[in-house]
Amino acid sequence: MVDDVINEVNAKIRSYTNEHVTEWKNSGRPVIGYFCHYMPAELILAAGALPLRLRGAGSEDSSAGDAFMSGRVCTYVRHVMSLAVEGDYDFLDGEICLNTCDHVRRAADLFVKKTNIPFHGFISLPRNPRESLYGNLLKELRNLRVALQDHFGVEITDDRLREAIIALNRNRRLLTEINNMRKEDKPKLSGAESLSVHIASQVLPPDVFAGIAERLIKELKDRPGLDSPRGRLVMLGAELDEPDYVAVIESQGALVVADLLCFGQRSVLDPIDENTDDPLDAIGRAYFFRPSCARMIGDFPARWDNLNRIVSDARADGVIFTRLLFCDPWGAEQHNLLHRAKKGNTFPVLTLTKEYGIVPTGQLRTRVQAFLEKIEIARAKRDAVGGAV
Repeated sequence: MVDDVINEVNAKIRSYTNEHVTEWKNSGRPVIGYFCHYMPAELILAAGALPLRLRGAGSEDSSAGDAFMSGRVCTYVRHVMSLAVEGDYDFLDGEICLNTCDHVRRAADLFVKKTNIPFHGFISLPRNPRESLYGNLLKELRNLRVALQDHFGVEITDDRLREAIIALNRNRRLLTEINNMRKEDKPKLSGAESLSVHIASQVLPPDVFAGIAERLIKELKDRPGLDSPRGRLVMLGAELDEPDYVAVIESQGALVVADLLCFGQRSVLDPIDENTDDPLDAIGRAYFFRPSCARMIGDFPARWDNLNRIVSDARADGVIFTRLLFCDPWGAEQHNLLHRAKKGNTFPVLTLTKEYGIVPTGQLRTRVQAFLEKIEIARAKRDAVGGAV
């Protein structure tokens, strides 16, 4: 049953860790945490470590992190760092941060100064995905490769990198198959279910996730499609790892049939060349030149075109944009998105600002209801014009 698999997945993502991470640790293998989907997980896996996406799931409040971070730092980072400062992430053998934003950059300092995690890595990621800047990233990845080798006493050979590419490519193909089922006339799974699955792909050992995904796909093929009586939606935004939030949106009669969320569909790369002569370069290019997120300055036109393709492919009626309070990169993205959508008269957009770990059900339902009514009115007008012709 699909519900049984989804319930199993939800149990594994309920907290910042799970039994499979514990089993990995107990087998004597290291676990390395990371913040951003721009971090090449293959490099961690090739070092013999488990790549674990850092989350604040299970954090009841951010007070421990608040003691060291400004109140204007987003609550996602503050909750993660509260867990870290309180020692909950001390099971990690290492952590790797990027200059994703000023908030994560501050978190990198706290990891070094206020935790007992033994290895600290950092990647300075260029702010624009231009070929002229790619060499800087490749140098950063080479330096990180050496640092991982020196600290963990392993040799990250090209063959080990290729093996890591193969393992993660398997999961990418499975996730792509699942995402394609979302775009059907009657989607095989909801947006909340899909987000749960995507989160699981970033917190489980690759082979464990692959087994779950294969079982899910088998069950989904026999599942009747889901109805979306009020509209098909695309969700867009940054750090959203709360399927309950998406479930509230869908409770109003819509279905999220595609997304560009950092914990969701955005995290899925196209398969990387498994037979490349230079696997580190292939990995670096795949991550750097992926469809960008808001932290990449000057690349909004490409992101706009990509969003339009996704909306068209999914036959969506509207877009819901979510942003964490105090998130500056996505605040600028919100401005650009609303300006372009209004100027182009393309698709309706609902913008939502939220706090991490909080699902304001009443307010959220009201906003989504009004948005869906707007979609229904526009649809009725189009149908009326079409009937008159």
